[in-house]
Amino acid sequence: MTPKSRQPEHLSHQASRGSGFGPGQPSRTSIVVAALRAYGAREPDPSVRNPDWLAERLLGPAQLQLITEHPIGGALQEDYEKGRQNREVAGMSNLLLIRTRFIDDHLQAALENGATQVVVLGAGFDTRAYRYADRLKGKKVFEVDYQSTQQIKKQRLEEALGSIPSHVQFAEIDFKRDTLRDVLRAAGYTPVEKTFFIWEGVSMYLSEQSVRETLRTIANYSAPGSSLVMDFASQAMLELLEKFPHIPQHKYTTAWGEPWTFGVPDRRERKFFLECGLQLRETLSFFRRDAAKRYLTRADGTMIGSVRGGSPRGQYWTVIRLIWMFLTRRSDWYSVAELVVP
Repeated sequence: MTPKSRQPEHLSHQASRGSGFGPGQPSRTSIVVAALRAYGAREPDPSVRNPDWLAERLLGPAQLQLITEHPIGGALQEDYEKGRQNREVAGMSNLLLIRTRFIDDHLQAALENGATQVVVLGAGFDTRAYRYADRLKGKKVFEVDYQSTQQIKKQRLEEALGSIPSHVQFAEIDFKRDTLRDVLRAAGYTPVEKTFFIWEGVSMYLSEQSVRETLRTIANYSAPGSSLVMDFASQAMLELLEKFPHIPQHKYTTAWGEPWTFGVPDRRERKFFLECGLQLRETLSFFRRDAAKRYLTRADGTMIGSVRGGSPRGQYWTVIRLIWMFLTRRSDWYSVAELVVP
């Protein structure tokens, strides 16, 4: 595991970045992601509805006030179909639909295959411990995150549910002092039990060293057959964002002091994860047709839309250059994957 002096980075990017984060306040990106799930849960067609029915109940006025400049903040205040006319809202909520359902599917499969523990790293407003409460009875769920985020989440959960389920253990981490291994041990995590790890919306905000160290901890401190689902950017995506910093989905996080900083080497994903002690079992690019076919297809066979949330406005040649790079560069750009402890 990383030396204690370097611990601030590796679990939750909200710990040390951005004007949007402070004492008693989660990162703005974590609020945006929850808001996008909440918005997608309003979709009338259940075949393309985001399954996170609880997300909206965890977002109070104080949280939504922090993201007023993001279009999802306005979309939550208006008619669903009207909100989808905004390409940023439609594209990003579609992306979150893919990500949420992919992780949900693998969580259910892991429980069916004998996992007795679930660890959510940088949990933020993740709701799986509560949406799947019935299936998680008799099992343990560890939500690992910064204290201020957990305080707000506990308050919102108690208001929404009345109480916090007994199978959930909040594992607070002091990013300047603790290691993931020590925090999990103190929380009651059992490394010999088969475990399902979720690391969603975090790795792209970290350094490569921090990502590798977290992956190695999972590989070395969990039972064989344990699995991890995580999303990750590619190096090409990082290069694209550097060349085109005004892409709508990117400009907000950058302005909030929460830019993407790490991408897995293109066409070397399997090697990268193997070096960290994990086997890549499945990867799904958000921008490939199979992701859309799998998760964005309505019951009648039509598509709800794409994950592309709009191009830089009023910059014709910039848009052409962006499309050209996207079409000619061999990359998966941004993906979600299942990894297994051998």
